[in-house]
Amino acid sequence: MKFCFSVVQELDCSLAVSVAAYLDCEHYIFLHKSLTDSVEIVKVDGFKITVHQSWKAFGLKLGHAKTGEYVPPAEFLIYDVKPVPRWFPSIHHVVDMKTRLRYAAVPERDSTLMRFDVELDIPFWLWPMRRFLQRLIEKLHAQQVLEDMVMIKRREKLVGRKNLLAVYLKDHHFCYHKDEFLKHFGAGAGA
Repeated sequence: MKFCFSVVQELDCSLAVSVAAYLDCEHYIFLHKSLTDSVEIVKVDGFKITVHQSWKAFGLKLGHAKTGEYVPPAEFLIYDVKPVPRWFPSIHHVVDMKTRLRYAAVPERDSTLMRFDVELDIPFWLWPMRRFLQRLIEKLHAQQVLEDMVMIKRREKLVGRKNLLAVYLKDHHFCYHKDEFLKHFGAGAGA
């Protein structure tokens, strides 16, 4: 049974900065420690990246594998979420989850409209738990967005809003799909 919901929020940063923050490899481990202990890239195929994301619990390294896809210029998909190790009991054995994150510019306020769509394929016997799952996913997503915005605002204080994109454009700064990002939001794109 399909259950879908969306979260819509305006972010106080430009479209280019919103996308750059999502593509910023370094922040996943250093910033989102509360959400994950490690992220290991398993496979790269064009704009698709398969990762193992894990954390430690019960003396074991637990987590999931997932495929993330960048759809330029400002869309991100996550699908094929599977538990790792496969033998450990996980909600991902019985619930198929797909997400779609889209960003759009709000030029009159130099901000970004974020839309986070979630599709859960839930067995009938878990259907009564759908709102609980929704609240859990929304809570995790809100925590990640808050941490991202704290990082963006901290960088903004250091370099200024108009120079914020330059942080991500530096040669030494590692971002997924940086060449494709530059085609859409290159140095002339502003903050």
